[in-house]
Amino acid sequence: MSTQPTPTFSSNYPPEQGVQDLSPLLKSNGGKWVLIQSGKGVERSFKFKTFKKTWEFMNIVAAECAVKKHHPEWSNVYNTTFIRWTTHSPPGLSEKDVLMARFCDEKAGECGELEVDEGNEGSVGKELADRVATEGGDCCVPKKKSS
Repeated sequence: MSTQPTPTFSSNYPPEQGVQDLSPLLKSNGGKWVLIQSGKGVERSFKFKTFKKTWEFMNIVAAECAVKKHHPEWSNVYNTTFIRWTTHSPPGLSEKDVLMARFCDEKAGECGELEVDEGNEGSVGKELADRVATEGGDCCVPKKKSS
């Protein structure tokens, strides 16, 4: 029997506020997101009727990422996009993660999100996002300029 992870919030996100903001998004409370094993992020898959609709959704999210200066760990395979929101610095779930998860839910609905088969939820793209996040290193630390 596995236990549910406990949310771990960034040092600049008060835990009481984080729990209040995050709670309605979690699957255990009727939402669609699940905490990652470390508790430092949330993730879920989005499925659409076509690749074009999926790409439209991703473009909308990407534009908001530029505005918020915050990006997900994500992957795409045909009509499915897997998204994980976590903050690397300071580590943990941040207010931006929660706001962007809520934004994704809203925009997915507007783009015609399909219901995902519970048995396959999260499987498409999760392994790819895991691998790239590990191999990519710390994407949120400014790179040193070479001389």
